[in-house]
Amino acid sequence: MSKELWELYPHIWKTKAALFTYIRGGLRRALWEKYPIKFEFKKEQLTKPPLGYTGKARSGTECALTGVWTGNSKLEVDHVEGNASCNDWDDILPFVQHLLTTKYNMQLVDKEAHKIKSYADKHKLSFEEATAVKKAILICKGDERQWLIDNGVVPESNAKKRRIQVEDKLRSDV
Repeated sequence: MSKELWELYPHIWKTKAALFTYIRGGLRRALWEKYPIKFEFKKEQLTKPPLGYTGKARSGTECALTGVWTGNSKLEVDHVEGNASCNDWDDILPFVQHLLTTKYNMQLVDKEAHKIKSYADKHKLSFEEATAVKKAILICKGDERQWLIDNGVVPESNAKKRRIQVEDKLRSDV
């Protein structure tokens, strides 16, 4: 039985996961980031700003996830059906086929909304739940005790319980 790359070159890839992280990144950079159909799709979707728009953008469109009109430079092309994995040799062809999708599986989304959707897909959450979790993470990087007090909640005794309180409060406010 032959050795795997991470076994032959442990100074480069310490684990199988590290090797496949490298492979995924290389495929994304080589294929998705330069995919002509993606660029054509984005160009076709752009419109002039709506009446009353006061920003600097000359073109953009509504984010497919939030419905908010967003300027071109803050838009990303997202797979409608996303979250394809590439964690083993057998995953490579399906991952490439996922990257090289058609326009029917593309949507334009705000950069922040894209991060939230990716998080939701990865953790099997709804977009709304993932939004609450991401906000809770940000709040808990600051002073979640004070945030809870300011929002009428008595803070729990430890950080894990307070994080749950923050998420619950954010969900109830939606």
